[in-house]
Amino acid sequence: MSDAEPAVVLVVDDERGPRESLRMILEPDHEVVCARSGTEALEILRSRPIDLVTLDLNMPGMQGEELMRILRQEHPSVEVIIITGYGTLENATEALRAGIADYLQKPFDVVQVSASIFRTLERRRSRQQLAGFLESLGEMVGFDSQASRVLAQVEQDPRVSGRIGEMLTQLASADPADRASHPGLQFLEVLAETVESQSPFMRGHARRTALYAGLLAERLGLSAEKLGQIRLAGFLHDIGKIGVPTELLLRAGALTPDDRGHVEKHPEIGANLVAPLSLPSAVVGGIRHHHEWWDGRGYGDGLYGEQIPVAARIVALADAYDAMSCDRPYRRALAPQVVAKELDRYAGVQFDPRLAKEFLSMIESSEDLVMLADPMGASPRVAGARA
Repeated sequence: MSDAEPAVVLVVDDERGPRESLRMILEPDHEVVCARSGTEALEILRSRPIDLVTLDLNMPGMQGEELMRILRQEHPSVEVIIITGYGTLENATEALRAGIADYLQKPFDVVQVSASIFRTLERRRSRQQLAGFLESLGEMVGFDSQASRVLAQVEQDPRVSGRIGEMLTQLASADPADRASHPGLQFLEVLAETVESQSPFMRGHARRTALYAGLLAERLGLSAEKLGQIRLAGFLHDIGKIGVPTELLLRAGALTPDDRGHVEKHPEIGANLVAPLSLPSAVVGGIRHHHEWWDGRGYGDGLYGEQIPVAARIVALADAYDAMSCDRPYRRALAPQVVAKELDRYAGVQFDPRLAKEFLSMIESSEDLVMLADPMGASPRVAGARA
């Protein structure tokens, strides 16, 4: 897909009504191909280039979840948007874990669907446009260089700081209300995804952390503005790992003290990378301090208790929950009851005890049905019944 060519969208739904509705919505701006089953969709994917797939989960024969897994294995560059008539926190989280772009519920809203597809395709275009930049950035600073060297070059090398600055200057001067959709922020999203690409164990971690952090912030009754800031901090919290050697991220064994020191620089690197953006302090603080501990034994600046920004305390819980719930190079994913026990065990030690209690209550009630929007966009909403 280039800027001059219309994107090719594959609509997969066994129901004729939603399938034709999506086709009519999309055809003025995109080339649309339709499939009535997962099997038919796979045949199309294997025979021609596709940019984006809209996918129903509940279909006869091959279920949407199975098609989604195969699609992610065989066609990882294809964007996927789930549009389903039923949804739970479990299958929404699984979809995010598989790297889908958005998760919408039927009956869908025309404006919502159009906006989601536009946003997803713009992100895909940005990723393609920035691929060369990221490759050259890697050559200049070395993705596998020591973190301190990367940070120093980002700050001092005019080639690096200049090229980053060119892409972010407009964002820094933009109206705060427009920043969420600004291309400069798309750059950071792509950079965050580049970090995840260094390790298969990290795929989708940023979006899931943003999701869990947003759910907790919403449960706490924080304002919509603060909720959005915390969600953004959750998404960008590990962006500083662009300066951590890939070998350290993939190592199954224990790290040496020196290696651990490199890894522990990533919150500082991340905060420095977003410094030119004039983002709210909650976002920067959430990135810089998400590894501080309630008892002061974490890393960053040695903060403790209420000294740690609320955004960082929320992101810390979301980050730890997802890390324990997924496979890592050094261990398999922990069982849900074990994860809950660990969160409870470290409440008042690593985590804010009040926030840990709220987070535990939230995950214990996760059987509630939810409607998920983009974790970086509208807030997830609890739905009372299957649509």
